[in-house]
Amino acid sequence: MNAGSKAVNDASKIFKSLGYEGLLPKVNIKNKYLRFLYSYIISIQVMIRVLFLPKGSQVALNFPPIFYFERVSLYFLKKRSKYLHVFVLIHDIYELRLGSENPTAYRNLMNYKDSNFYFIAHNNKMISWLIKEGYEEKHLINLEIFDYLTTISDNAGGKFNKGIVIAGNLTPEKSQYLEKLSRIPEINFNLYGPNLAKEVAEGENIHYFGSFPSDEVPNVIEGSYGLVWDSEKLEGGVGTYGNYQRYNNPHKTSLYLVAGFPVIVWKEAALAEFVLENNLGFTVNSLLDLPEKIAEISEEDYNKMITNVQKMGNKIRSGYFLSEALKKAENILEENK
Repeated sequence: MNAGSKAVNDASKIFKSLGYEGLLPKVNIKNKYLRFLYSYIISIQVMIRVLFLPKGSQVALNFPPIFYFERVSLYFLKKRSKYLHVFVLIHDIYELRLGSENPTAYRNLMNYKDSNFYFIAHNNKMISWLIKEGYEEKHLINLEIFDYLTTISDNAGGKFNKGIVIAGNLTPEKSQYLEKLSRIPEINFNLYGPNLAKEVAEGENIHYFGSFPSDEVPNVIEGSYGLVWDSEKLEGGVGTYGNYQRYNNPHKTSLYLVAGFPVIVWKEAALAEFVLENNLGFTVNSLLDLPEKIAEISEEDYNKMITNVQKMGNKIRSGYFLSEALKKAENILEENK
């Protein structure tokens, strides 16, 4: 289960479906040393392709760069950004999540602030942060939520009063709050993903189902709600990843919605407004509030959420949101001519 690569791969498929040709070769070499060597070799090819792109060409790409040749392409795209129209889908902002002195500074978005790129940001909270950091508002587009391309079986989806799903990387470094779920014995938690600590798996209210590929997860998870929680504690917003939820769209939100599950998010998360406006779930300040909050929701209210979730899920798995964001970017481009 790798949400990062799933999000990037889905975006690349959507770019292609909209007529964008692959500027960068697809790297599918598992050996990291061979992949590293290959990345250097093709960097020259990438540089030449970028340098000879016709004036006025539109380029869509994922950010941040992972491979060396992607960094090379960004460098030369920045150099030619006055003559090209570059649309950048932001997946992660390292300096926002980790600070400007992070060890991967070459992946920092700030390196491209003085470019002529158009940036597709996760949400309005992220856009506000970017404007504060000096980015031009007219070059910023709201994605709203990530797409999640997949096929859903007829029996997938949330069921009333069946517990809470937690899917993703369950490593203690990213999900410290898991070890505290025993403090909420009234709620059953269904966990899916790698790196679950043994002591967490042994909790009486914890049911661990294993780890599955990203395309399979939506059809295997069971429960009533999907939990989107990156805090170190039961209280929201604690720690590096917890605070980052003020600005980012965790990809697992899209996973839950496309699978037919209403979501639970932190009340101050950037996605909270989107969830509440579309009646796709509910928000809490602390996971300790879950028993009372869930008890307030009738089966009728839950089924209304399910209807809204299914409608939103259809959009998400069709690539609707990135397609719309690119249309907005192209319209802004026309207006700025």
